[in-house]
Amino acid sequence: MREIILVGLVFIAGVKSAAVSILTDEVSQNSTHPNLNEISAKNVDVFRQLLNQETIIRMNLVKNVHTLMKDMLTFKEKLADAEEKISRITSSTDQEISDLNKQVEFLKVENAAMKNKTIVDEKEIIMLKEKLENASNTLTDVKVEVRYLSITVFGMNNDLKEIDERFQELENSTKEIETELSVTVRNNAATISQMETRHLTLIDGLRNTTSSLQSDIDEYETNQLKISATVSSLELFRINQTLSKCDPKQKVAFTAGVTATSTTWNSGTLIFNSVILNVGNGYNPSTGVFTSPMTGTFVFYVTAVEYSKQDLYVDIVLNSVSKVRTIGESNAGYQTGTNMVVLNLQKGDSVWVRHYSGKGYFTDSVPITTFTGLLVG
Repeated sequence: MREIILVGLVFIAGVKSAAVSILTDEVSQNSTHPNLNEISAKNVDVFRQLLNQETIIRMNLVKNVHTLMKDMLTFKEKLADAEEKISRITSSTDQEISDLNKQVEFLKVENAAMKNKTIVDEKEIIMLKEKLENASNTLTDVKVEVRYLSITVFGMNNDLKEIDERFQELENSTKEIETELSVTVRNNAATISQMETRHLTLIDGLRNTTSSLQSDIDEYETNQLKISATVSSLELFRINQTLSKCDPKQKVAFTAGVTATSTTWNSGTLIFNSVILNVGNGYNPSTGVFTSPMTGTFVFYVTAVEYSKQDLYVDIVLNSVSKVRTIGESNAGYQTGTNMVVLNLQKGDSVWVRHYSGKGYFTDSVPITTFTGLLVG
C-alpha cells in the first residue's frame, strides 16, 4: 500500500514539472523581463492568455492534488479497515479451519470405528446366514418328522381306543383286587406291627455296633501311632548299635524330630527342630538340612504322620534330587508314611526332607514325625 501512495505522489510531481516546462520552455520566466518592451502588443496578449491558462491549469492541478490526497487518505483508512477485517476474517477462518480439522479427525476415527463395526456386522451377517441355512435345513427335517408323527398319531388313535378298552377292563379288575387287598391288609396289620418292632430293634443293634466299630477304629489309630513310635525307637536302637561298631573317628549319625503339629504346612523343607542325636554335627536344626562332613555310604530314614485324613507325601532329597517318597493316605486318620534310602555321598553333599503333596503333619512332644541318618561305610 505504501508503494502505491509513493507511485501516486511521483506521478503528480511529474505532471506538475511537465506543465511548467511546456509553458516556460524549462526556463523560469518573469513578467518583468527586460526584453518584454521589445515584444509586440499582439504577442503580449497571447503571452497573457498563456499565463492565465497556466495559472488556471496550476490551480486545477492543486485542486486535483488535494482531492487526490483526500482520496488517498480515505483509501488508506478504508484499506486499514479492510486489513483489520481481513485479519479478523483470517483469525476466524483459522479457528474454523482448526475446528474443521478436529471434526475431520473425529470423523476419521468414527469412520474407522464404523469400518470395524461394519466388518464385525458383516461377519455376524454371514454367521446369521449360515444359522438361517442350518435352521432351514432343520425346519425341513422337522417338517418331515412332523409328517411321520402325523402318520404315527393316526395310528396311535387306534391304539388309544384299544388302551381305553383295556383300561376299563383294568379298572374293573382293580376294584376286585382292591377289595381283596383290603381284606389282606386287615389280616396283615398285626404282622406289620411285629415287623416294625423288629426293625426298631435292628436299628438299636446297628447303632450299638457302629459305636463299637468307632471305638475299635480309634483304638486302631492309637495303636498305629504306638507302632510308628516303636518302629522309630527300634530304628534308633539299630542306629546306635551300628554306631557302636564303627570307628569312633568315622562316626556320623543324627536323629531329629518335630514336637509341634502343623495343619497347614504345604511346601518347602520339613524342618526337624528337635535334635535327639547329632554325631559329627552334620545336621542343622535351623534349616533341616544334613551336610555330609565326609565321603561315605549313608542310610537315611524318615517317618511322617499325616494330620487327620489329610494326604501327606514327602521326599528324601539329595542335592535337590528326590530319591525316595513316603505316602500317608487320607482314607483313615493319622496314617504313617515311612521310607529308607542308602546313598553314596561326597563331602559337602546335602540331604533333606521336602514336601511333595498334601498338607500338615502330626507329632507330639515326644517326636512321632522324625528324620534319621547315619554313616555305614
